[in-house]
Amino acid sequence: MQVTPSEQIEQVFAGPDHEVGLGEAALVLARLEYPDLNVQAHLDQFALFTSEVKTGLPDDYEPNRIISALNGYLFEKLGFLGNQDDYYNPRNSFLNDVLERRTGIPITLSIVYLEITRRLGLPFYGVGLPGHFIIKYDDNRRAIYLDPFHAGRVVEAEDCRSLVRDITGPEFVLTEQHFRAVDNRTIILRMLSNLRSIYLQTRQYRKAIGVLDMVLNLAPAVAEDYKQRARLYHELGQSKPAIKDLETYLSIRPDASDEPQVREWITRMRRGQAALN
Repeated sequence: MQVTPSEQIEQVFAGPDHEVGLGEAALVLARLEYPDLNVQAHLDQFALFTSEVKTGLPDDYEPNRIISALNGYLFEKLGFLGNQDDYYNPRNSFLNDVLERRTGIPITLSIVYLEITRRLGLPFYGVGLPGHFIIKYDDNRRAIYLDPFHAGRVVEAEDCRSLVRDITGPEFVLTEQHFRAVDNRTIILRMLSNLRSIYLQTRQYRKAIGVLDMVLNLAPAVAEDYKQRARLYHELGQSKPAIKDLETYLSIRPDASDEPQVREWITRMRRGQAALN
């Protein structure tokens, strides 16, 4: 029997985070939309990309020359680009589609970059700015920030502040904390958050439940996620799993302000189940 995407993502993250293949994790996530996706075929594509770009890397591994070689390969030779015209198309969030169409949003284009540099053993890391995802080269001597959504252009801290202000408003202040590298689990959770919004907005509740299954496998102690999944189960007429999730919610947050309402909700669903038996 084929494992579910939720089970598979749990397997991918079973070991230390730094050993996780980010490309594999993102492709497993894409199985939420493409259940029969051949993950290995796309990993083979990454292997080919890595082999090709390696031949063009400078022998001295000077950071700016490395970045120039990577950008030339990914954005000029392969033609990857940010999908500014159709930014909110769900296909921008699925790595298989990004690899096939050569276009995506900041986080998926960053994953393409990070998966190749991981395979090359180069010190590139994800940086989750509010509203925009970038990457950085950091060899413990210098840090260089890049924006894969804009063809890997080098950005300074002030460029990032301006970009985030445009997205979130002038009152938001970026701190040094925002520029720190994020781990693979955090990157995948951010992708799942994007997908959750897409599926909820389009009322694709079964797929939204699949997203929450993954989220709760990666971050199982978030009470609000159990309550949200319970609402979705309830919308689909599935009282039993809804009740289970609400009970888990209350076990995590026994002092929740909505505890009386949640218990009343559980009682009503149990009455409804009894009436059907």
